[in-house]
Amino acid sequence: MAKKKINIILIIVVLGLWGTVGYRAINRQFSSSEMILEKENQHGNTTINQINKDTFKLEKINRDPFLNKEFQTAVAVPRKIASHSYYKPVKKAVTPTAPKSDPNLHWPALTYYGYIGSKNEELVLLKIDSKVCKLKVNDPLNGLIVKKRYKDSIEVSFNTQTKMIRLK
Repeated sequence: MAKKKINIILIIVVLGLWGTVGYRAINRQFSSSEMILEKENQHGNTTINQINKDTFKLEKINRDPFLNKEFQTAVAVPRKIASHSYYKPVKKAVTPTAPKSDPNLHWPALTYYGYIGSKNEELVLLKIDSKVCKLKVNDPLNGLIVKKRYKDSIEVSFNTQTKMIRLK
């Protein structure tokens, strides 16, 4: 008997909610447009305040806020690349020798991993002295320029000299 009373009360509450929703939907369709005109006139008198951006300068923090210790100047240690990377190196590191004409000119160690090609541009994946870089063709990076890209190699220019780096 108690369940029957609870079910009747719940049915009345649900019918009341749906009736309210239906009444509001139908009332909006058939209501007069005078109220809409009044609301439009009220919004025409409001002014908009412009908010100016706040700029500030970030300063270097000299201490660790969590440990309350001063920072020490650390020497950058090259990190080892994870072995689970998405691409595998195709060629081992090339250690070029200095040219005979200029003994002070030292080529960096270069490894050619491949390229990423699209309709607009070509990116060459190149490891320069243990740092992997994405270079566009004919864009300089520390005096190193990738001149041309072929199927199995690239032509690299460093200062005034040119070398070919090949895939294995």
